[in-house]
Amino acid sequence: MSDTAQVYQKLLTDAIRKQMTILGSQITLVKARNVKGITVADDGTAGFLSENIEEIVTNFLEEFRDLSAPLVKKTMQPLLSALGTSTTFTPTLKAKQEAEKNKIEQVSKNVTSNL
Repeated sequence: MSDTAQVYQKLLTDAIRKQMTILGSQITLVKARNVKGITVADDGTAGFLSENIEEIVTNFLEEFRDLSAPLVKKTMQPLLSALGTSTTFTPTLKAKQEAEKNKIEQVSKNVTSNL
């Protein structure tokens, strides 16, 4: 195994073990084992089945990224409930709206300056 592969293997193992602490072993192992190209032992140790390490790491990150918003929302629910029903927790939607607004403003400036 190359030095690069060993570095990524250690990073993946560390990430899996941290997720096991946060999400629990069962969820983490299911999610990590969904990633094609790696094997994951019950203790969270990662191993590569494929040489395309960057693609594997990208797929690994995407597999866990999908859990972030629901997890944050669930863990913050007691705090949100304390604030009352008038408060909504949609940081992703607000961020997307803000980015879209900025994009539209930039395009408008570019069109105006080209006239």
